[in-house]
Amino acid sequence: MADDRRDPGHLLDLLWRTHAPGSRGPRGSLSLDRVVATAVEIADAEGVAAVSMRRVAERLGVTTMSLYRYVPGKDDLVDLMFEMATGLPDDAAWPEDWRGGLAAFARASRALLLARPWMLDVPISAPPMGPNNLAWMEAALSRLARTGLDEGEMVGVLSILSGYTFFEAGQQLAMSRAAPRTGVGYSEWGQAYAAMLERVAGDGRYPTLARVARAGGFGDERSGPEEDFEYGLSFILDGVEALIGARAHRAARGGAGVPEGPGVN
Repeated sequence: MADDRRDPGHLLDLLWRTHAPGSRGPRGSLSLDRVVATAVEIADAEGVAAVSMRRVAERLGVTTMSLYRYVPGKDDLVDLMFEMATGLPDDAAWPEDWRGGLAAFARASRALLLARPWMLDVPISAPPMGPNNLAWMEAALSRLARTGLDEGEMVGVLSILSGYTFFEAGQQLAMSRAAPRTGVGYSEWGQAYAAMLERVAGDGRYPTLARVARAGGFGDERSGPEEDFEYGLSFILDGVEALIGARAHRAARGGAGVPEGPGVN
């Protein structure tokens, strides 16, 4: 049976351009950057599903086999596309304080994903390893460096914030894609969902759910994707602020009385 596992070290070499091209195909006719940029152009226009080694080769005017000198296959190509499309963060314009800096990180990440929605369709197969993605991590972590959180907690905050940003951008994209089929736009779903819940949750089996629906807890037409994202972002940052405060209180008491966070030694 063939071994379909991918070597993370090989991917690292590709992302950092330390991998020497293979022997197949004409030498000097292409570069890895040109191959990846062409694939990104296709994804920007038609989505990541439209990207294939054959399509990229056709766009470049070369044979499909010649691409394999530069990239082993589509999975690696997609990882390289994600890294290239991410680009470097414009973090020089971000606030230096931790809350303002993390908010800027989240908003910039969301804007990037919504500008190139195909990136939300890319399955995450490995932690960030490329120079662009590491630059985003560095920009966020540097805002936490003087908060009193330890390194494990800093990474935990970054993971939660990144996960939230991806989820919210993905949900907005999914709902916008579904709107032509359902006839319901993003801002209309709150009231539509509440009305449906009232129909099925009013028989006494779900009293709390019914009360929340009647009270408008699932949003209204005034609530759009921006408002929803900012609400969740503030919620997360309030939690980070509480954690920072707890760590400061613990330090003031000589390290006693405040439990460690999950996964922290």
